[in-house]
Amino acid sequence: MQASTPTSADATASSAESVVGALTPPNPAGEDLDAVVAGIGDRIRALRLKNELTLQDLAERTSLSLSMLSTVERGRTTASLGTLHAIARALGVQITTLFAQSGADDSPIVEFRDQIRDVTDGGLNRRTAAYRADLGIEVYVDDFDPHTSHARTPSQHPGDEIGVVLEGELELQLGGEIFSAAAGDVAQFSARRAHLVSNVSDRPARAVWINLRRL
Repeated sequence: MQASTPTSADATASSAESVVGALTPPNPAGEDLDAVVAGIGDRIRALRLKNELTLQDLAERTSLSLSMLSTVERGRTTASLGTLHAIARALGVQITTLFAQSGADDSPIVEFRDQIRDVTDGGLNRRTAAYRADLGIEVYVDDFDPHTSHARTPSQHPGDEIGVVLEGELELQLGGEIFSAAAGDVAQFSARRAHLVSNVSDRPARAVWINLRRL
């Protein structure tokens, strides 16, 4: 693949509407757009290096050109939804991870209104309560509607996971085994094992989920 040759994904990226404003949380402090874009680029680069990928590796995984990926990482462009979706999938994270913030430098609080929300491909409603790439910690509040899962199929990635079931009951598929966790129960396992967390009941369920050292 030639770095200077535009790809079909690049064409989508250039024509699709920029989604920085749509996916970033409300910004009452008036953070400069350039700083937001630079932050996304910094997180992409950190995730790429954490996964021991070169820009060429990422280009091959996403069908994006080296020049496009380089400008995104350096914060020189507001990437489109297609571009960010492709990059997030290649890095093994949800697209909202690229926008996650740790809160203002002068406050230990990330307000509820500023926490990112999205829906996973398994139908799970997920809120990013805390994201600390420097500490390797992600904390989510997960709301499972009946018969939804954290992903469409079992997933594997670096690190460890710990989940606390707050309401309802969840099923954990771990390798070839099935485990049930009721309210108050805790699940903990290596995320390198194929896993799928599901609500197989007819009632909603809620959990706090923590990813450690995934990034």
